[in-house]
Amino acid sequence: MTLKKFTPLIVVCLCLIAGADTGKVLILYTSDIHDYIKPGPDNLGGLSYVAGHVASVRETRDDILLFDGGDVMEKGDMVSYKTQSRVMYEAMKKIGYTAGAVGNHDLTYGLDHLRACSKLSGMDHLCLNYYDEKGDPYFPASKVYEVNGSKVGVIGLTTIKGGPFLDLPECGNRVAAEAARLKQEGAHLVVVIAHVGSADLAKLAPLAPEVDLFFGGHNHEVLKEPRPVPETGALILMAGQYARYVVHMEVTLDLEAKRILDRQMALVAMEQDKITPDKDIMAWVHEEELKYCPEAGEVVGRTDTTILPNKMARVAAQALMRHSGADVAFCHPGQIMRSSLPAGDIDANLLFRTGGQRGSEVVQAELTGEQIQAYLGGLAQERKGQTEWAGFHAEIRYDREADRWTAATNLEPSKRYKVVLPKLEWDSRLKRLEGKVSPLASLDEPSTLEVTFTDALAAYVKEVTAQGQTLDAHLDTLN
Repeated sequence: MTLKKFTPLIVVCLCLIAGADTGKVLILYTSDIHDYIKPGPDNLGGLSYVAGHVASVRETRDDILLFDGGDVMEKGDMVSYKTQSRVMYEAMKKIGYTAGAVGNHDLTYGLDHLRACSKLSGMDHLCLNYYDEKGDPYFPASKVYEVNGSKVGVIGLTTIKGGPFLDLPECGNRVAAEAARLKQEGAHLVVVIAHVGSADLAKLAPLAPEVDLFFGGHNHEVLKEPRPVPETGALILMAGQYARYVVHMEVTLDLEAKRILDRQMALVAMEQDKITPDKDIMAWVHEEELKYCPEAGEVVGRTDTTILPNKMARVAAQALMRHSGADVAFCHPGQIMRSSLPAGDIDANLLFRTGGQRGSEVVQAELTGEQIQAYLGGLAQERKGQTEWAGFHAEIRYDREADRWTAATNLEPSKRYKVVLPKLEWDSRLKRLEGKVSPLASLDEPSTLEVTFTDALAAYVKEVTAQGQTLDAHLDTLN
């Protein structure tokens, strides 16, 4: 691990010669873990590796603060989903997180649930810009942490666009006032942990000149080096996603002047062949998985190449059709799929990661051939991305003269077909075309099926494996 310096050493030396009272703090930072409690693909990531890495750093230092930038919930492993992410926060308590920001995905199950998870985590959730209609904050705006005599003021922020959150100018003014207050009350260093992307932080930072460091998130950006803010000299740092990286930021402070003398940064990849995982946490996660979803670890097949989300959606459509007994199936890559399927052995948890959460509920409806054509054409016309389908042949066409997209299929226009698709796709795609595409007017409500996205995929991959094929090879036969 190489630390990168951003101020001349001569500044430190001169201050030491002058007899300045100095202190050191090492801030470790993660963001957008998104329920990836198990090891990630590509030999990178997983919360057990973060745990092992943090423990190894703590063996040599006692001046550490460990922060997270929010979006602990959603998108990842089956055991996290089955426990509504509680297992994630329990793991974070075992690791010893100090404080965290609030991410938009952390409100998936509601505010009360997040508050309960916050208690489970043992860390402080901080958020200046999220409050009720009376102006009362849902979480404390800030807190000061003392580390070996150095006082670090920490302000929390969440997404500053839309919803109940503050707009950028007002948010900046409040951050500035809070930072000034923390400095006046003795903080030697003021940092912001924010579920906010670097571009927005770059706009926010000049409005809050008392803030020294901004740790961002939300857009999953990785910064190998800090991004300086020209107007104030502050630094912006980003830690990526899925517990794949831990940011190290070490600062040397002039405690009397309340300013940074030296700062050094490293972005440490959680490479599974280089980082020793925390075996106790890994074993505990395995126990939790066996308790809540024992099927997750079952190996059902193999792929020799990575399968991208759009192609996995094609497989999912085939699987849903086959294992529901329907005539037609849909799976929208943009709306349902979250990740690729990595090369190697396939277990049910990996299938769940691709789209199991968004596709957890599956519905069935009866649509005519004309309505199915109208759905495909309507998606193209409304620029809602194209879905993948199974059970028929289709071609999406653009009529330049009419400036209109249409679909041609081999379905009988008046015949009624049993159609299955994830409920989320029905609600957010097909149903929303109801008033815009005439054949889709007055749709009957669908019925909910017992089959899930992951169950159907696992069963389908088992059948492919029984035929002696890898999933990627089988996918070529679907083209």
